[in-house]
Amino acid sequence: MGVFQWRELFHEVVQTNLCTGCAACVMACPRDVLDYRVDDYHPVQIGEGMGVDECFHGDRGCDICTKACPRFRAWEVELDETLFGRPRQREEVYGVARSVLLVRATEAAVQQAGQDGGLVSAMLIWGLETGRIDGALTSDFSTERVFDAVPALVTDREGVLRTAGSRYTYSANPLAMREADDRKLRNIALVGMSCQASINGSLPARGVRKYERKIALTIGLMCSKTFTYEGQQQVLAEHGIDLNNVTKVNVKGRYMVWTRDGGYYDIPLKELHPFTREGCKACPDFAAEHADISTGGIGADDGWTLTLVRTQRGEEWLQGMVDEGLVEVKPGAEDPVAMRLLDRLSAKSRQRWPADLLPEADGAPRLLPLISA
Repeated sequence: MGVFQWRELFHEVVQTNLCTGCAACVMACPRDVLDYRVDDYHPVQIGEGMGVDECFHGDRGCDICTKACPRFRAWEVELDETLFGRPRQREEVYGVARSVLLVRATEAAVQQAGQDGGLVSAMLIWGLETGRIDGALTSDFSTERVFDAVPALVTDREGVLRTAGSRYTYSANPLAMREADDRKLRNIALVGMSCQASINGSLPARGVRKYERKIALTIGLMCSKTFTYEGQQQVLAEHGIDLNNVTKVNVKGRYMVWTRDGGYYDIPLKELHPFTREGCKACPDFAAEHADISTGGIGADDGWTLTLVRTQRGEEWLQGMVDEGLVEVKPGAEDPVAMRLLDRLSAKSRQRWPADLLPEADGAPRLLPLISA
C-alpha cells in the first residue's frame, strides 16, 4: 500500500465522507493522538500543537491509522485477497461466501432475546462459556439517551442477552477495545455492522498485528444504513410515540416499533431517509463482506437468521455449535425472499460508491463494480 499517514487518511476518507465512523483508526492508534467525535461519527486529531490534518508521529513515519482503515485506497481488493485468496468476482454481489444458510438458536431464551433467530447471541454465549473468547465488542443501550446505542464490552451470558437486539443509531463498537485492553483480555469477538466487520480484513491485510491477534471472531451485521438519534426521535414524536416507551425496533422494508404498553406501529421507512447518517450514504457494503460470519434478519420467517459463512474460522465456529446442538441449520435457498433481498440490497448498496473512485488507485481498483455495470 505504501507509507501513508493521518494526513492522507483525513483528506481522502474523512473529508470526502467515505469515512463510515467505524473507529478502527482510533482503536489502532499507538500514540493516542486520535479520538472519536460522537456528534458526527468521525475521528479527530487531538495531538497538542497540530492542525486537524497534521500528526507529528505520522511525519516521523507512523502509518498505523491508514493501515487499520477499511476504506482507505484499494481496500476491497486488499481485504478480499487476504481473507479469501482472491478478489470478489463481479457476480458475487454480496461478496465471497463458503455457504449461505438459515440458522436459529435451539434455546428458547436466546431466541427470545435475539432479534431474529438468535444466532449472534448463541455464538457469543458459546464462545464465552467454552473459553474461545474472553469478551465481545458489541453495543448496549445508552444510560444518557433512551434507546441510543453505545459501544460495550460483554463478558458473560447475562451481558450478551442484555445487549441483544438491534438499534438503528450508530455505535462504533471497536471503541470498546479500550476496556478490553484495560482488563487485559486476550481473545475478543467483534460484533459490528458491515463497515466495522471490514476490520477483519484490514488488520491482517496491512499487518496491524496487535489487534489482529486479539480478534478471535468477527460477526458482521447486514446493514443498509443507520439513522441519527434526533431524527428517529422526531419521526416517532410525529406519530405520537414517546421514545421512552419504545422497547424494540426493527426494519424490514418499514420502521417497526414496539412499545411498553403492548403497542405496535408501522412507520414508512421513507420518513426516516432524511435522517440517514452521512457515513452510510457512500457505504457500498450491505452484506458485511469481510466478516467471518455475516448475519441478517431479512427473510420471510422472523425466526431464522440469514447467515453467510465466509472464512474457515467462521465455518469452524458454526460447525462446532451444530455438533453440540446449539443451533439448527438449513439451506438459505429455502427462503427465496431472503435470497432475493440479499441480492437486491447488496446491489443497491454497491451503487453508492462514488463513480470517480471506481477507476484504479495505486494499481488496483478500490471497488469492483457489479457485473451489469
